[in-house]
Amino acid sequence: MASTYVPIKDVADYFNVSVSTIRNWIRSGTIPEDTYIKAGETYRFSLDRVENALLRSNESKENDK
Repeated sequence: MASTYVPIKDVADYFNVSVSTIRNWIRSGTIPEDTYIKAGETYRFSLDRVENALLRSNESKENDK
């Protein structure tokens, strides 16, 4: 089944953070490249993949404690 891809603003709204935070997460690798498509300066994200990546990142940080 194909994923639905949404704009960066929708991702920010979904996670209740700013668009700047999403961009920071992209730069830091918290949101990995396999969760979005980039064409020029336009990003489209799979919310399911982003959510799974953030959950994995959070679990990893908790395990490091």
